[in-house]
Amino acid sequence: MVYWIGDPRSFWLLGSLLIVGCLTPVILKTHEQTHPFFVDLLWPKFWLCTAPAWVLTLQYLVGLTQNPLSTVTIDKLIFHTLDPINQWRPISATDSSTWLTVFGFCATYIMVSSLYIVPKSRSFFERLFPWLCFGAVLVAMFGYIQKGIALARPLFTTGTGANDFFAFFPYDGHWAAFASLWCCACVAMALLSIRYEDSPDFINSTGPWYLTGGALLGASGFIVNAPLPAAILLLTFSAMLLIVAVEFLAKSKDPHRNSIAICSGLAACLSFAGGIFRIFQDNAFSADASSLRIAAIDMFKASPIFGWGIDSYQRLLPFYSNDMLLGQRSERATSDILQFLAEFGLFGLLIIISFVSAFIIRYIRGDHNVRLTNHLLFGCGSVLLFTLCDTPFMSPSVFFSFFAIFFSALRWAEISRNKVDEVDAARPQLVTPENQRRVPFFDKQYTEKEK
Repeated sequence: MVYWIGDPRSFWLLGSLLIVGCLTPVILKTHEQTHPFFVDLLWPKFWLCTAPAWVLTLQYLVGLTQNPLSTVTIDKLIFHTLDPINQWRPISATDSSTWLTVFGFCATYIMVSSLYIVPKSRSFFERLFPWLCFGAVLVAMFGYIQKGIALARPLFTTGTGANDFFAFFPYDGHWAAFASLWCCACVAMALLSIRYEDSPDFINSTGPWYLTGGALLGASGFIVNAPLPAAILLLTFSAMLLIVAVEFLAKSKDPHRNSIAICSGLAACLSFAGGIFRIFQDNAFSADASSLRIAAIDMFKASPIFGWGIDSYQRLLPFYSNDMLLGQRSERATSDILQFLAEFGLFGLLIIISFVSAFIIRYIRGDHNVRLTNHLLFGCGSVLLFTLCDTPFMSPSVFFSFFAIFFSALRWAEISRNKVDEVDAARPQLVTPENQRRVPFFDKQYTEKEK
């Protein structure tokens, strides 16, 4: 659903995600009641993993009590004014439709977090990721067809009125972030197919299909209009191809390893050259984008602790924009980092950064070093680069894909090195203590005597 409805503020998409997200407790309760293995600390783990969503929702609800915008009527003309605020309380300079955005994104995060809690074995992800990767590749193929027949706008959305769209995404910068995530996922699954002991030669396995899908996603950077997002996508694709070349040269015994490594290396060089070219392309660093970022910084300075509330940037921009943006209305600051600072303040941004960092630190301290997890997290890291020069997390598709891959990667690391019945067990006890038994249990030494 999030693949095919690319409109960031689609009422149907956000409403459906809200409904599905509310069913997450049902999934967890079913998992708790029916799973045959140990499931300890299920609900504390759920509340801890989803804490950012609850905290930011609470910040939004408290902010509804302080709206800095008011109206003044002069000669039958209505003007907006900005009232003084209390910086020690959350603020919400938003309209009546913002609640669906807040609850829709929070419900999506809560739903996707179950990928870090419920799965017990690698076979779950080995069945899930083929379908997710296949869906992303289908969208890429439709995007190529769309460019070939020169459609005027993306399907299922009115678009932005400009020609910078791809597939169902009204802005191709969002597509670049989406493609970067699933390009890494496809290449990671291709490399996984050669690491099993009973796996056939690479050419006879599913690896070439995954590698082709990753190439279709990564190569779309050559036709994406947004220069910096296209550059990040191409450089990410180049890095993944270089990993493929190194894997086949250093660790593979495949009979065609030299040919595969050479082809991957040449494609990596071509993609790298394309990424460097897009960085130095004309209008890569436009004056309007710089002005929007400066306006976000000024908003943050005016309310640094809690920000102005989600989706408040476009409403407050006329008060903070310079003359270059006179009469223009922009929803985003062309940088998610600055956008979050302006709308959530230091409090909200630190909540987000601290929880993501906590998961990464826990993975590093666990000394797992799982290659599939590392490759998937590399894709997530590329999206974090997008936040410096673009707004990927405005899109529900990118938001869903990022956390689905992020939580799946971390869960894979936990279950790949542990026994199935010990994954979620705080203290696995295969023999129940005597005071907790309901039936007699003989655990003494038994000596068999021959009659």
